[in-house]
Amino acid sequence: MRKQYKDLEKKENPVWKNRFAQLEAVGFEWGKVNDSWQELFEELCEYKEANGHCRVPIKYEKNRKLGSLVYRMRKYHKEHDKKQDPVWKK
Repeated sequence: MRKQYKDLEKKENPVWKNRFAQLEAVGFEWGKVNDSWQELFEELCEYKEANGHCRVPIKYEKNRKLGSLVYRMRKYHKEHDKKQDPVWKK
């Protein structure tokens, strides 16, 4: 998620706007990442339906990508909360 945030920051930069335009000019498809995200989100919903929670193990045998995604999201959320909460700032 942090990478996506950094990418969003880059979109505001004129240099990156030019690079994005160049990629689009050669037919680069931005939706592929979103498709993967949507698929994993749907699998997470199915996991919750079956298990009653979203605590997917990082090495989830049925889908390691899902376990990895949940791990990264929790890690990002934890780091983001520390930055936002003045209690964590020393």
